[in-house]
Parts: sequence; structure tokens; C-alpha cells
Amino acid sequence: MKKSINHILCLLAMQTTLFGASWSEVLENHREYLPEDSLIMRQYKAFCEGDAPPIVDPRIKEIPISENGEALIDLRASNGKRVSMMAEPSLPFAGPLYNSGLPGASKMRGPVFHRLEKMVEELDSLAPLFGYEAGQIDILLFEGLRDLGTQKMLFEKKLEEILKANPDMTLEAAERETCKWVSPVKNNTPVHSTGAAVDIRLWDNKAGAFLDLGPFGVIWGGSTFAPTFSEAITDVEKNNRLYSLLAAERAGLTNYVYEWWHFSYGDRYDLYWKKSDLEEKIALYGSIELY
Repeated sequence: MKKSINHILCLLAMQTTLFGASWSEVLENHREYLPEDSLIMRQYKAFCEGDAPPIVDPRIKEIPISENGEALIDLRASNGKRVSMMAEPSLPFAGPLYNSGLPGASKMRGPVFHRLEKMVEELDSLAPLFGYEAGQIDILLFEGLRDLGTQKMLFEKKLEEILKANPDMTLEAAERETCKWVSPVKNNTPVHSTGAAVDIRLWDNKAGAFLDLGPFGVIWGGSTFAPTFSEAITDVEKNNRLYSLLAAERAGLTNYVYEWWHFSYGDRYDLYWKKSDLEEKIALYGSIELY
């Protein structure tokens, strides 16, 4: 049954959508840049078939981790011109216009930062295909590294929200749903705690505004629009998401299909999508103690 809902929605979307073009049509319009074995196409197919694993799926968690000791880079100290922090909040998690406000928010593993720099180059290269100019679109970071205490708090808050919205849902079912949006600390290595994941937004420096990819973040409410291949978004948002996905894939970053803003490198989720079943899968990073 887990495959049925997404599969039915994708089939319906191929025929019609209240929001204009379906994802199937958007992808087909760019097929010369999307071979069937590309990461984007494989993730889309898995999502439609209900087989795209949440970040704590057993298929993800079974991948071993061997910490390789790569250093963190602090974005606040990097003087990056096209990859920088979102505005500072007055309080942590003040809203989607600001960064998280946590001590580790600006930190990530070095290879992740370098892939964000590469993603900016790819955004420039792809810009004319999506109606933008080279140099127009920058990357703003909401959060990179996150301490385990905050991770636990966010999980419990999201669980409470889901139970309140679904009073007939069992605790076990609510915890499974919560795991799609916030990685648990219990029996798990949350990817944000490793420095391998970043939550980002794209910034249109010509318009002086965030690029429209749909509502950002599940911390502040519903999750309807969060899945990357959600059909409940506009044509503009679908095209902007594809723009972001293409640039990220070319830069070596992997998107989490349940959150359009979440990208990673070197973690279990990244390895799951990039390595075949015949290849050895070993994630590069374990949790980092901030204090």
C-alpha cells in the first residue's frame, strides 16, 4: 500500500494538474539534460512509485559510517561572495527569512562547501535555460551543522504537531511520519549532526528576493509543499526546483526528496543514491560534538 498514493498522484498528474504542467511534463521538456539514469530521474521515479526511502529507512541506516576526519568550514569566515548565510535572527528559528541562529549553523564539512561553490557555477551555466542570467542566482544557507540536543527538540516538536493534526494516528505511525521530516536521534546518526547536510535557499540578487521554489521549511507548519516533486506547486516553482536540482546534481550534491531545500554529500543518503548495490557503500561522516 505504501506505493499506491504517490503512484496514483503521479499518474493523475501526467493527465492534468490544477497548477499547470505536471512534473512529468516539466522533466520531459528538459530531457536532453536528464538521461534516464540521472539522479533526478531515478529519484522522481522512486518517489512516484512510493519507493523513495525516508532518511531513516532501514536501507539508509544499514549503510556503515567510517569517519574520515575531514575538517569543518565556517561559512561566516570563508568570505564567500555567492554562497553566504541567510540573515541573522533575533532568536533561533525565528522564521524562514533568517538562518537557524544556532552556533553551528554556518559550519559544514569542507567537501560540502566546495560542492556548494560548484553549484553556483552550475547555476550560472544553466541560468539561460530557466530565464535567468549568469551571476544572478546565489546560494543562501539556512543551516548546516546542528547539535544533537536541538535535533531531538525539533523531532519532538514535529511529532507533537503531527499528533495534534491527526488525533486518530497511533504514536508509532506519527513517529514514522515525523521521521520523513526530522531525523530522530534515537538509534540514528542525524545527517545534520555530521556536517554533511545543508538546508539552502536560492537568492535572486537582481530582484533582491528569494527565488520562488515554494514554501520553505517544515519547522513552521505543514509539509504539503515540502517534497521536491510535489504536484501542489506552481509551474514557476517546479521549474525553479528543477533548476536547483540540475545544478546540485552536476555539483555532486544529493537532494532529500521529502525536503526540496535539503542537500548532502558523503552521508548515508547520498551513498544510497550514488552507489549501486554491487558497490561498497560506506558513509564518510559521523556526528560531531559541538561543545
